[in-house]
Amino acid sequence: MTIFDNFENAKRNGLPQITVIAGESEELVSEVRDQVLGYLKFDTANLSQSYFDLLEADSDVALEELESLPFFSDQRLVIFENLLNLSTAKKSVFNENQMERFGHFLDVPVESTQLIIVIHGKLDSRLKVTKMLKKTALILEAIPLSPQELQNYFMKNSELKPRVLLRLAEKSSFSFSIMKQNLALLQTYANSKEVLLDDLERIIPKSLQENIFDLTDLVLKGRASEARNLVTDLMNSGEDIVKILAILTNSYRLYYQVKIFQAQKTPESQQTSQLKIHPYRVKLANDLVRKLSRKYLRESLLALINLDYEIKTGRADKELLFDVELMKLSLA
Repeated sequence: MTIFDNFENAKRNGLPQITVIAGESEELVSEVRDQVLGYLKFDTANLSQSYFDLLEADSDVALEELESLPFFSDQRLVIFENLLNLSTAKKSVFNENQMERFGHFLDVPVESTQLIIVIHGKLDSRLKVTKMLKKTALILEAIPLSPQELQNYFMKNSELKPRVLLRLAEKSSFSFSIMKQNLALLQTYANSKEVLLDDLERIIPKSLQENIFDLTDLVLKGRASEARNLVTDLMNSGEDIVKILAILTNSYRLYYQVKIFQAQKTPESQQTSQLKIHPYRVKLANDLVRKLSRKYLRESLLALINLDYEIKTGRADKELLFDVELMKLSLA
């Protein structure tokens, strides 16, 4: 189940006294935080509700608020964001004494206080405090959504047809936050009318990542002239050669890694786990490199890394160097 499924299940009986939202997927942590605060009707003007970004707030004041009885109502809501002591980031916002006070609250919580903890990172399961939370709190873990989970979520929250939704996901690089933004743009454009594929292609611009994939495809097919035209279009739209080169290099690095995995007969699911990238990108890479030689990918990757060094050391005009390398890759 996804983090959204777990949240929906928890809402049926009401959230428990302590809820933790944590995970390495920044966009999902932020989205679920907003949904939880919306569900609890959080309002900065409500004196019985307090929000503390612990990277900026006074930690003692935050703990005093947590330990105090409510004054203006029967219940108090306290939100702690960025309680980094509980993450694997090896950073602290509470000192040792403050962590003891926090641990005491978990041992003997003020019954009238509801606590929401938001952590932009992975929970450190080795900590005593984390083990306590796992026994008593609702843990909403932000694990990146698979392509199907992403589509299922937006299927429930839009009226787009499956084919249109799939294309929207592809154009959004299967990013939750980008897909949400693009969906809002489409809905504004459609004005309650049905959105067709043609509408989507016209309204939603290609991401730089998608353009680089197109560029790679043109290079691998030896269509150098079209590849150069695409680079020119990207530069005219404000993209820098160094940024284009960085993404292209990362793409070739991924292709080379995937080619090695293919030689080892490593399943795509295991590749995804080891590479720590979206399953859709792994699938695209596997399809793309199947007919390419490992030698070509290795030499191309080394050439791009060397090009990056030459550009950054100012040996020649960066656009000229990139254009020459693009020609070489297309003729390889």
